[in-house]
Amino acid sequence: MTAVLLVRIDDDVVGRLWLDENKRFCFRYDPLWLEQSRIPLSLSLPLRQEPYLDDESHAFFANLLPEQKMREVIARNLRISLHNDFGLLERIGGDCAGAVSLYPESAFLQREPGRYRKLSPDELDAIIRELPQRPLMAGEKGVRLSLAGAQKKLPVFYDEEHYYLGYGVFPSNYIIKPAIENLDGTVENEAFCMALAREIGLDVPRTFIHQHAETRVLVVKRFDRLTVTDGTKRLHQEDFCQALRILPEYKYETEGGPSLATCFELVRNASIKSGKDVVSLLNWVIFNYLIGNSDAHGKNISLLLLPEGPMLAHFYDLLSTRIYAHYGLAAGLAMKIGGESEPDAIRRRHWELFAAEVGVKPRLVLTRVTEMAQKIHGVGLQLFKGAFAPYSCDTLYRLMEFIGGHAEKTVRRLA
Repeated sequence: MTAVLLVRIDDDVVGRLWLDENKRFCFRYDPLWLEQSRIPLSLSLPLRQEPYLDDESHAFFANLLPEQKMREVIARNLRISLHNDFGLLERIGGDCAGAVSLYPESAFLQREPGRYRKLSPDELDAIIRELPQRPLMAGEKGVRLSLAGAQKKLPVFYDEEHYYLGYGVFPSNYIIKPAIENLDGTVENEAFCMALAREIGLDVPRTFIHQHAETRVLVVKRFDRLTVTDGTKRLHQEDFCQALRILPEYKYETEGGPSLATCFELVRNASIKSGKDVVSLLNWVIFNYLIGNSDAHGKNISLLLLPEGPMLAHFYDLLSTRIYAHYGLAAGLAMKIGGESEPDAIRRRHWELFAAEVGVKPRLVLTRVTEMAQKIHGVGLQLFKGAFAPYSCDTLYRLMEFIGGHAEKTVRRLA
């Protein structure tokens, strides 16, 4: 058997992860966790005494890791095989999404107790510039950060004045997202879409744009962190792929990933606020459609797994992808609406079929689509002329033009 990784939620040992002789993931809950807690590591891994063998737990843990180019660079820098999920978790699985952390069992007692290092504006700028070559600062002693997704990110602690890098067990509370390479204005795009979502009524975390010298980045408050009297508390969460035991490489519906019907079923069956959360998820679907976010897949929705029970987390990664059609990005939806993946082909019958598939009354769906479409451009225009006036750029002009035209077409197509 290979080395064992302690799987922890906050300061408590949840269980142990190891590989069998065939390199398959095996996970077993700790007896004390089973005795004292009602929170599962994942909805796909219900509490039980028997171990999860034969890769049953692999999807949950694989979804904690970065993807695509960022993963390739980290693996190369750490001299770990690209597809060695266990090896990557062993090296960078410290401050992950939610409250989960993984440490080699033999090294846990010798781990660094934790500290924050204050970053000057120039230091932060230098770290951000180096992220393409050093994602998540992998390899720096005492830094063990892992965030899912393909985009470059940097977890930091922010006290409303200064940014800090967390070492050891000290948690981050914000995420810095630089511009996506080869796409213009993604910082302004996502900041605007997140602000627009808040104005429309969606639950989204706080976001703002930070600029120093020539570097402009998006700063996002972590919804899986809670400020308490003695510091920052991690909140356990998982994305929908984890909850449904789907590996990250299959996150798109066409590859076997979650459909909207599956997502609504998960919320309806799991959430302790299922009525509210079903409506919230409906608003998320409509909003993503109207802003042209075709990359809204199962890893871009999460559940908080709290002592009182699961509930839908704040929405994140709201970005208009369709305004980058000139870069060759596919317009097709990550999850079909009423069986249709081509956004411009969606008509009233598709929304009605979607309503039947997800168990929502068609009248409610059609009313929500119409109301949001009629409201979104006006609200966006107020943001564009107000809070985002200092950040005006070609990307935001294209975004405003797209949202206005798409909203009008959507209303006409419902007739």
